[in-house]
Amino acid sequence: MKKIIAIALAGAVGFAGLCLTNFAHDNRPVLKVANWAEYIDGGDEDSELIREFESWYEQQTGKKIRVEYCIADDNEILYNMIKMGDNFDLICPSEYMIMKLAAEGRLQKLPASFYDTGVETNYYAKHVSPFILDTFSSNYVNGEAWKEYAAGYMWGTTGFVYNPDHVSEQDVQTWSIFNNPKYNKKITAKNNIRDTYFVGLAIYHDAALRALKSDYESGKITKAVYQTQLSALMNDTSHETMSGVKEVLQNMTSNLYGFETDEGKNDTIAGKITVNYQWSGDGVYIMDTAEYGEEEEEPENSVLLNYAIPETVSNLWFDGWVLTKDCRNVDAATMFINFLSMPENAVRNMNYIGYTSCIGSETVFNDFVLDYYSAEEDEEGVAKYDLNYFFNPDYVTGDASTASEEYVFYTYEEQLKRQLFAQYPQEEVLTRCVAMQYFDADANSRANSMWSDVTFF
Repeated sequence: MKKIIAIALAGAVGFAGLCLTNFAHDNRPVLKVANWAEYIDGGDEDSELIREFESWYEQQTGKKIRVEYCIADDNEILYNMIKMGDNFDLICPSEYMIMKLAAEGRLQKLPASFYDTGVETNYYAKHVSPFILDTFSSNYVNGEAWKEYAAGYMWGTTGFVYNPDHVSEQDVQTWSIFNNPKYNKKITAKNNIRDTYFVGLAIYHDAALRALKSDYESGKITKAVYQTQLSALMNDTSHETMSGVKEVLQNMTSNLYGFETDEGKNDTIAGKITVNYQWSGDGVYIMDTAEYGEEEEEPENSVLLNYAIPETVSNLWFDGWVLTKDCRNVDAATMFINFLSMPENAVRNMNYIGYTSCIGSETVFNDFVLDYYSAEEDEEGVAKYDLNYFFNPDYVTGDASTASEEYVFYTYEEQLKRQLFAQYPQEEVLTRCVAMQYFDADANSRANSMWSDVTFF
């Protein structure tokens, strides 16, 4: 919930990164890690989890290690830090930056032994969600699967946080809500190229997206074909399309309350806006805070907000751990990933951050999902919720015989539109969610020019 996403696609000339350590003068070997602010249990330099890793590493190896924990404000600042010669060992970029860094030869592959489930401490390989593993195995950069380079950390979707007392549920199912006069000056878009370009693409390609969905639902095309064609539409950076998207975005600006990055959370909670285009993790934070207050003490005006994912398409994003090309201690770096992938540590991180871990173990299901979201079968207003796709390693999509009742539970009906839905959307919803690829140099240059024209329109 406290992650700061990129403000612009291209790196700025000036940038700042902060590296934190409580042990500036000892002589232990250093593992230099870069991550986003507040993106680990306990925060940054005060994170007990980091200190616990140092102790655990020594117990496992008999060697000492010191983690130098560095903070980058966004993907572009991290990229510039690397280009300027900052030698990190382990970094946690978003999916498009992982692809960009891999394509530029700035990363090294995870060792083959990392996925050996016979190794006791390979907690990532043992506990990663089958949905995440499949996604990382079926998306490619330079002809190689993401899993060759990246271990998933957090994941989610983009959608609308909205006040159901003032917003029609039907309206948040369509991207045209950005142009709906009912929400004039009551809706926000993201102040960065990628997320808002995605919005423009969804509006520009609306007819094609609806036709594609109809073909899939009627059985004319397979799921694989559907998702391949969805990805092509939502990664379209042709000159013609970008020109059309520019016009779409310029037309919708007059209806916006504004472009925002982080301030939209408080504006939504305060009721200044009724529809906030948001990353799912921040959506959970907004819904929690509007209902319970900052310290989980019910505020004077408690408000129940919902989260919706449009019916035609939405964005599927990931943050993942990758080894830099110059990583000096691969063993320590992969052990750091595995330590964070221990199910109990994944739960700690989710409790602190508010985003959803890529770890799909039974412990996460029991100690997080059921702890927060389960209800008794005989209670009023409950519904079944099936998370086989995320937690069941034996589950095969479309084959009911592989599903397990262990991962089907009762939840309150309101959670079908609230925090549970934001953190773990139903399988059929994720079918229409796609990851954005990174922009090559030409598309990046044109996108920056387009963005300047939109924001200064």
